[in-house]
Amino acid sequence: MKNFIKNFYSNNFVYKGKEKLSKLTIFALIILNIFILSTLYQGIDFQTRVLNNPNTKFPYDCRDVLNYTSSIDDFNSYLYNNYNYNTKYQNIKDLEVDKRCNLITEKIEIIKNNIDIKSLKQQNEELNNKLYEINSQITYLEENYNTILFEKMSNQNNSKSIVKGELTAENVKEKYETFKKELEEINRQKIDLENIFKESNFVKDLLSYLDTNKETILEDIKKSEKFYSIKYELVILLFLVPLVVVFFYLMRNYLQKDRYILYIIFKNILVVTLIPTVISFLSLINIFIPKIFIEKVLMFFYSLEIPFIVYYLAIAIAILIFIFIIIKIQKRFKEDNEKLKNNNISIVDAYNKNICIKCGNRVDFNIMNYCPCCQNQLKIECKNCHTNTIKSLDFCSNCGSNIKE
Repeated sequence: MKNFIKNFYSNNFVYKGKEKLSKLTIFALIILNIFILSTLYQGIDFQTRVLNNPNTKFPYDCRDVLNYTSSIDDFNSYLYNNYNYNTKYQNIKDLEVDKRCNLITEKIEIIKNNIDIKSLKQQNEELNNKLYEINSQITYLEENYNTILFEKMSNQNNSKSIVKGELTAENVKEKYETFKKELEEINRQKIDLENIFKESNFVKDLLSYLDTNKETILEDIKKSEKFYSIKYELVILLFLVPLVVVFFYLMRNYLQKDRYILYIIFKNILVVTLIPTVISFLSLINIFIPKIFIEKVLMFFYSLEIPFIVYYLAIAIAILIFIFIIIKIQKRFKEDNEKLKNNNISIVDAYNKNICIKCGNRVDFNIMNYCPCCQNQLKIECKNCHTNTIKSLDFCSNCGSNIKE
């Protein structure tokens, strides 16, 4: 398995040519990568927010009506406010809404257009204000009734009374009864307002429709949300996997044709496409992880009052994984460095920059035979002219003959 992965990587992701990329080309590739990644996430966002989404088929305004049916015959309900759930892709989302939800929305709009809900609310608010004032007066009478009786028993002059409103023992009961009657009248008017709305044929029509279809719609909502987390990741993978296959095919094709620039372009695009693909795949795996088992393990250590053991284990596992990754990366880095030592491009670069190919420190190829830092041999004797020339380069710097023959 290890050899298969290694061979697969070297055969498809390693270019054995000597061509280099310019800084401007690298910058253009970075811009392309950012654009591709942004476009992919836009596509994923559209695919998951608009299509195959239960929240699009059964929007929140429809669910609110179904979940708060008892508020339908109350004109004060927020369901009749001019709220708006407009979001991204709203025009397209509207095309995906369930027909029954659209019908509910239409019936609510009919109610709002044919009944002056704003006027009913204003009248109700005025009655509530009056109700508050009268209740305040009644409370004041009840709190000061004993004071009024005490003043009467002491024959105190009414002008010196500490009670406001010219209240006396003779008229306090009369005023109390008057306030009570006014209170009853206001409550009756409030009930009349409520009945005006409740008895409307439009409201009755909506309630009748909900009584008939509510349970069916709620059941369909549950069905659409069942296993949605799995469907969500599968939809993303269904969107991304074909792109991964196409970009891999193009990358491999241009690698075999030795078209370096096109190979690099599609290799970058493939890597960028793999980012959301791998994330979605890992999310799908995470869904199937036995979380109940993990929860039971946590509860077991919690019952022993040592739940921190679980976190110790998590830290230990993470350390082992990263040790393995870091060792592999470092090993690969050393192997690449060894390859670079025998690569003509790196040798020429070292010669042009006057640096040692082995340790990277500065040297002078004109006067030095060895690197003073690592003892790496810089020059060898040419077999043709017997003068010192640069080691590892193909030709003698004095006579031009091939020093490797």
